[in-house]
Parts: sequence; structure tokens; C-alpha cells
Amino acid sequence: MTDDLQVQRQKEMMKSLTQTQMLYFGIFIFSMVVIYLAPLREAIGSALGTVLDPSIGFNFDFPVITLVLAGIIIGVVTAVPRYIFTDWLKMGKAQARTRAFSEALRKAYRENDQDKVKKLQKLRTEMTMEQQVVQMNNTKPLMFLSFFTILIFVWLFVFVYAMNYAYISTPWNPTVPLLGSFLGPMPYWVFLYFVSNLVIGYFITMLIKFIDFTYKAREIETKELQGF
Repeated sequence: MTDDLQVQRQKEMMKSLTQTQMLYFGIFIFSMVVIYLAPLREAIGSALGTVLDPSIGFNFDFPVITLVLAGIIIGVVTAVPRYIFTDWLKMGKAQARTRAFSEALRKAYRENDQDKVKKLQKLRTEMTMEQQVVQMNNTKPLMFLSFFTILIFVWLFVFVYAMNYAYISTPWNPTVPLLGSFLGPMPYWVFLYFVSNLVIGYFITMLIKFIDFTYKAREIETKELQGF
């Protein structure tokens, strides 16, 4: 690849990265405004509460189940589209290329091949940008789901602070304050929500991947058998 083509490719990747980062920044600003602007947060949370309070909020009777259920719903809703829109082949190729690059660079250092080291170092920036582009292109179709997760979180925020009591009982502590700090600024209710979200999201992704890869492996095996 000539230097001019390489520079042009880097400019295109930088433009794509910048556009995606601006979208993420816009979503971040939106989430901060909605969460920290109390009148807007209360209005959105109350509006959503007319539907969610009696359905998964159980009218404040089972707050732990509500928090866990909200995390499960978000985990499922985000895991399925994430798997569908992720280009696993392209991601695998980018990761394999990165591993090969690291191995080649270590070998060049061991052999004190300064020409090869300089050549590889010139490629480092391009490879880093390429991997970032792949990751962001995989997540770009999922940006609309960010608004859904933000709205659910806002509803939970209003829901928890509207409870008449803010304590739950656990085997190790009969009075755990949901609004109290679990780790630094993170309260217990946020911890319960995020743990449920992450665990279910990971489980669903692994399950879909197993089913999908098993189906594809059987397809390949069938085609191979038909070739004989």
C-alpha cells in the first residue's frame, strides 16, 4: 500500500470514528440531562410509571424483584440485537491481526531488526484505528436501544425514591438500605440492576452464540457429506 493510499485510508477511518464518537457523546449528554435534571426526570419517570409500576413494579410490593426483572429485561433486549448486528467474522479477523502484529513486533525487538520495528510501528496507529472502527460499527445499530435503557433507568430512579420504605432484608443483613452506598457512589439498587443486566446479557449472548455456531457447524458438515 502506497503512502498516499495509507494516509487516505487513515483519514476515512478517523472521519468514521469521529462521527460515531459524536453520536455517543450526544447520547451521553442526553442521559446526563435526563437523569440529573430533576423536573424532567420526574416527568419521564412518572409517565413511564403509569405502565411500569403496576406491571413490573408490582405497586412497590417487591422492589428487589422489580430491580432484578428490569435488569433481566434490559439484558435480553440488548443482548439479542447486539449479537445479530455484530460482525463476528470481521471482529475475529481484527483480533487475529492484532495478535499477529504483536507477535511480529516482539520478534523484531528480540532480533534487533530496527527496520522492521519502524515499519511495524507505522502500522500501529492504522491497526488501532481499524479495530476501533470495527467495534464502533458493530455497536452503531444499537444506539437506539441506549434511549430505551436510559428511560428504564430513569423510571427505576423515580420508582426507588418514591417507595415508602427503602430497605430490604438479606441473609447477612436484615436492613440493607437500597439508597445507601454499596461501592463508592454506587447505591445498592443500582448494583442489583446492573448485576442482573450484565449476568443475563452475558448468558443470553453465550446461549445464542452456541445455538448459532452449532447450526452453522451442522450446515458445513451437511455440505461436506453431500460432496462425497
